[in-house]
Amino acid sequence: MDARKLKRFGQADTLLACPICHEPLQLAGTALRCANRHSFDIARQGYVNLLRGNRQVHGYDRASFEQRRQVFESGLYDAIAHELCHTIESLAPQLPVVDAGCGEGFFARAVRSATGASVCAFDISRDSVQLAATADPEDHIAWLVADLAAIPIQTGRAGCVLDVFSPANYGEFRRVLVPGGHILKVVPTARHLQELRERAGGRLRHQEYSNQRVLDHFAHSCVLDTRKTATCTLALEPAAIEALVAMTPMLFKVDTSTIDWSDIDSVTVEADILVGHV
Repeated sequence: MDARKLKRFGQADTLLACPICHEPLQLAGTALRCANRHSFDIARQGYVNLLRGNRQVHGYDRASFEQRRQVFESGLYDAIAHELCHTIESLAPQLPVVDAGCGEGFFARAVRSATGASVCAFDISRDSVQLAATADPEDHIAWLVADLAAIPIQTGRAGCVLDVFSPANYGEFRRVLVPGGHILKVVPTARHLQELRERAGGRLRHQEYSNQRVLDHFAHSCVLDTRKTATCTLALEPAAIEALVAMTPMLFKVDTSTIDWSDIDSVTVEADILVGHV
């Protein structure tokens, strides 16, 4: 085990909770252990699996997360990441930022790099967290495999929860946040990936998209402070377009091989960033 990777969990006792008995976890050798002797090994890539049970993640596999990484490296999502980092920096959370549904870790790494905040990032997919932990050049993010329905974080220990293009569990978010802590929810607008949406046309289950239901749910779940929109239209290489088509959930149930994407050379991403507090 690389000793540097163990540093990611040096503050586990003040943040992480055992998924079995909910007692605090602390670093003990190359594992995390609680007072009731439940033990969870730290993988050689530098993450810990705290997921209880065998949950399946439909539509996502290792290849899809590798494609996501390729798309993120193109710069297409940089405008969203920049706005998130600017917002978190303005909030100046004294307690860790929790990235719920972190995928392959792009936004968690961006937040850590830009703000210096302590970050704990988790996803239900082991493949995604394994990729994230392996690619992490620093040793300041605690990477976890965990379930949104039972976040293995102690009550009132987080300063901010980040939820980017992922399902939300506002009950758990409120539990893990310190009173007055913030939730940042990122949700696509109707213009998000509009070039792909228009080309897929009638093959999509929902040709028209609205995020109003998500906005209403957020407003009922916490106090909405601000709503911002981040947008970017970027020219992409054909390989990046191919990766984007393969990775976006919008097209998971579409036979993309029957559609000619060859003349699409730029794509728009746009998202509303909702900032609220509990």
